[in-house]
Amino acid sequence: RTLDGPPAFREGEGGGGGGRVGRRWRRWQRAMTTIEFDSEMRRTLAPHLEQLRRELHTRWPNLDPEMLLLHWLCMKHNLETPQVKLRREHGDAVGVQDFSPMPMPPSSARLHSSGAKAKRGLGVLAPLSPASARGVSGGLGTGGFDGTQSPAFPSPPPTRPGLGATARSLDVGGEFAEVTFLPQLLGAALTVKPEKEPPFQLQVATPPRGPRPTPGLRTLGRLNGQVEVDAHRYLCRVDQMAMARTNITDMIATMRQELRGSFLNQVPLLSRNVINDQDFLRLVGKLRPWTFEQGETIIVEGEIGDKLFIIERGTCEVIKTINGRPHCVGQLSKGAFFGEIAPLYDIPRTATVQTTSACTALSLARSDLLATINDAELEKMRVIARTQVFSSIPLLNDLDSDEKVRIAQALKKQKWRQNAIITGENHITSRLYIVEHGTILMEAKSKDLLPSFWPIDQEPKIVLGPGGFFGMRGLLYGAPVGFNITALTEVDTLSISYEEILATSPPEDREKMQSTMVMSMRHYLLRQIPQLKQMAEEYFRTIAAQAEQVTFKKWSVIFAKGERLDSVYVLEKGMVSEHPGERMAMCELPGETEENANADATPPRVTPGEFFGVECLTNKAATASCTLVALTDVTMLRLPPAAVWSVLQEERQHIARIPLLSHEVLGKAEQYMLVGKLKPWSFRAGQTIIRQGDIGDMLYVIEKGVCDASKMFDGKEVAVSQLKKGAFFGELAVMYDMPRNATVTAATDVEVVSLSREDIFSVVSPEKIVKMRHIACTQVFQQSSALLQNLETHEKIMIAEQMQSCTAKKGEIIQREGEAESRFHMIEKGEVTLMRNGKEIGKRYAGFMVGEMTAMFGEPARCTCVASTEEVKTLTISMESIYGTAGTGERPALERKLLSNFRRELISKMPQMQGKSDEYISAVCSYIEPSKFAKGEVLFESGRKLECAYIVECGEVSVQGGPADFGAEDRQRAEPRRLYGDECLVMGADGELVEARASYSLVAASDCSVLRLPKEVAQLILK
Repeated sequence: RTLDGPPAFREGEGGGGGGRVGRRWRRWQRAMTTIEFDSEMRRTLAPHLEQLRRELHTRWPNLDPEMLLLHWLCMKHNLETPQVKLRREHGDAVGVQDFSPMPMPPSSARLHSSGAKAKRGLGVLAPLSPASARGVSGGLGTGGFDGTQSPAFPSPPPTRPGLGATARSLDVGGEFAEVTFLPQLLGAALTVKPEKEPPFQLQVATPPRGPRPTPGLRTLGRLNGQVEVDAHRYLCRVDQMAMARTNITDMIATMRQELRGSFLNQVPLLSRNVINDQDFLRLVGKLRPWTFEQGETIIVEGEIGDKLFIIERGTCEVIKTINGRPHCVGQLSKGAFFGEIAPLYDIPRTATVQTTSACTALSLARSDLLATINDAELEKMRVIARTQVFSSIPLLNDLDSDEKVRIAQALKKQKWRQNAIITGENHITSRLYIVEHGTILMEAKSKDLLPSFWPIDQEPKIVLGPGGFFGMRGLLYGAPVGFNITALTEVDTLSISYEEILATSPPEDREKMQSTMVMSMRHYLLRQIPQLKQMAEEYFRTIAAQAEQVTFKKWSVIFAKGERLDSVYVLEKGMVSEHPGERMAMCELPGETEENANADATPPRVTPGEFFGVECLTNKAATASCTLVALTDVTMLRLPPAAVWSVLQEERQHIARIPLLSHEVLGKAEQYMLVGKLKPWSFRAGQTIIRQGDIGDMLYVIEKGVCDASKMFDGKEVAVSQLKKGAFFGELAVMYDMPRNATVTAATDVEVVSLSREDIFSVVSPEKIVKMRHIACTQVFQQSSALLQNLETHEKIMIAEQMQSCTAKKGEIIQREGEAESRFHMIEKGEVTLMRNGKEIGKRYAGFMVGEMTAMFGEPARCTCVASTEEVKTLTISMESIYGTAGTGERPALERKLLSNFRRELISKMPQMQGKSDEYISAVCSYIEPSKFAKGEVLFESGRKLECAYIVECGEVSVQGGPADFGAEDRQRAEPRRLYGDECLVMGADGELVEARASYSLVAASDCSVLRLPKEVAQLILK
């Protein structure tokens, strides 16, 4: 080799021995790219090549020095020499020439010499010795030669075509001569033969060291050399591919990191505006990917975590528990984040996040955050996190982000020992407190001391964790806390006074800031009115704009008992009392009646947000049930009912369209109360509101936007209707735990309001709940009952009123296989399992019918029905009770209706009727022929031409002579097989019915009634 590596790695310079130097050289080679290697070689060899070029130019000015060096190196290492000219032609360094094998010159020509001329031609000639001759094979210019050859050296044999040495041309001394190289001698044999009587003839040869190699060995040497070259090229190519793979991997990793960095930058707490670039990149590197399958839960509502999550791929839905049931309140997709407060504070998760597709999420744990971020940046992040907590504090919610940041920076931290009393119930706080770490207990002595807006069924105690706050009303209005507050654990709180809040704003902006906080608190106080609590923001702001602030002096009567209520009053500041007596009764002098008066009086009301006179919102003629007196100077918000009526009236009209909540069931007062329970929801276009098959407990009314309703048919989703403003859906869910019968998706951005089962049951009386159930039954009949769906509404209501409620515990049998049944059941609550011959064949849920078809003719039950949940409620009725609902002389008409409905159901279940309209099925029903067969009679025989299809209406038939597996499928169905001989209804390619013959005999196993569908009629109808 001419180069063993970079200078520092050459032998003798790198140190540590040849093996270590070789390893270092190989590592150096692998570390360099092709371009870098070429550059290094040029830098290293350039001085040597330049020196070689100067020396050779002096001696052989017409030869190309680099080609000559290449030629010599190929001979030295026994490699195939390139077929190029070494002589310069018109300034060209190299030219390609056709070379053919040439015969060796005669011996006399090789022995003839002229030293002087040779020296003049080559300029490097010297007397040749055996050692120097051998040196020619070792390197050009290492020894001189004078053109003589020892007689001891044998002459080379003549060259044969294909096996001889390759010829090269040299321009020596200005004359064209032939130079022959003999690679097979493992050295170089140089012969100069002039074409035209040259002044000299010269041959230089390397004497052989032993026996002359044969042509086969020469070829093997070349193969070995070529193998080494190819192996070197292969290793270089492998290194290049490995480096390319590494570069691609690095590029992908860099792109992934940049994408993750963009996701992380969207989190306000961790954006580049909060932390420096170096720490930001470290946090990006600590993001940990998680893979979740569809339906997996990432976080659970109420749990305390320490990780935030960012969705990198897939979609999720946000689920909140409302009235004890989970409801989807939003959807998340790529780039969305949740749980961002968890790395800083132990705040319970506010919702459950569940995947709706295969999902990859990135997480950042609190430990990684604390190990990366310095204290200054961590405090800055806490400030940002506190501003997010402010969104749950009504007083500060509407301030802009800069104002929130300044307030967060002004908060003062305070520590409390475990069991320390933070404040008493009568203490007037002048500071707003926010729990940063730990938990506290807020507890009132009695429910009588709680404000009027406190939920009736809630205990008078609250446990607050991180993010909870207290003292807001005292901060603005100087009201007492109303609770004894104790630290359950070691607690860190953040607090601020009203003056400190205003001091965070520039003097010119303080008035605006103060006005914003006062207005926010007024809206919060008005929201305590039940009818306004859940009202949509658009409607609420319209009402709130009409509220006015009024003041009353001490001992002023705000309204008296028996007077007509013309306004709703909300306490803002001061103390009032509700006196149960008349106005004049309050003027009695202290005496014997004072004790009784005090006993009847209610505790003073001092909590801002307490409301009075709300009866006028639901009843225009409402009167006061007590006298309201100001015990101190009082400031109140007065709201005229007309402002509320104008909004509630539209909402009331929407829910009045729902049959369950119509004027026939509820009065206006109850409807207005339900309007106050409406909860607003917003859905983006494409979001699913309810899904077919899911079980829910809410009905929805569309207030804005358009929705699409769709159902699944044969595995495909088919749109069935479009719902617009005022439309409602899901109304049966407020009565029964039955699966949704359709999917409703927002076609545009949609705003809806919802009512839950609990909302309705808390407002409507039990007597009217029963009436609502009857109406709900009629809707279930329409969807699920084959016998009752086409009856008139009043007929359905009368049947619903006759249905009896039954309850079964888990494992109890509701209907037994083989027993004659004249009753059928509607599942109202729970789930049942259908069994046949001890094997499960299906399940039924709320809203489904069981045993309806067999009850029509009092046939034996085809399966056993078993309760499979802890409690199953059913509504049951006999056919005789149904007939009994008909008036005098109306029973035959009702019987005909039910029988017609029964036959329609049988026809509609034929495979040929699938997807047909009601009018189509009605046309087919008009051609059926009822027939009766006694036990043992043959309906048709095997091999007989089928002229009609047979549908068993009642009774039993048996198949004789059919295939062994005939009816195997029917044994797995809840209903028995009723259709036979329908092969005759098959249409041919020409549009005509195919002639069919029976492959079995059909015999009546008992007295039975059969519906015959003639083939000719089938051809006319089905065609």
